[in-house]
Amino acid sequence: MEPADGRVILFIIIGLAVFALGRRFQTMLIMRQVWKQSARQVSARKVTAHNAARSMVGITLIAVFVVWLVLNLNRVM
Repeated sequence: MEPADGRVILFIIIGLAVFALGRRFQTMLIMRQVWKQSARQVSARKVTAHNAARSMVGITLIAVFVVWLVLNLNRVM
């Protein structure tokens, strides 16, 4: 009976090892999905920041033009 007991313990150890490897694999897949989502968010944030900077430059140019226009109209009047 001793060899059978050894086999049972061996199967239990192999089962625990396979379970642990499966959990590691599952964690790796989840972390990879999170990383991909983070990368997408970074790209979206870069685009948003670029658009915001471009709109700030545009608003600044419009404000400079309005100030210039007001100063010139004051000189004429």
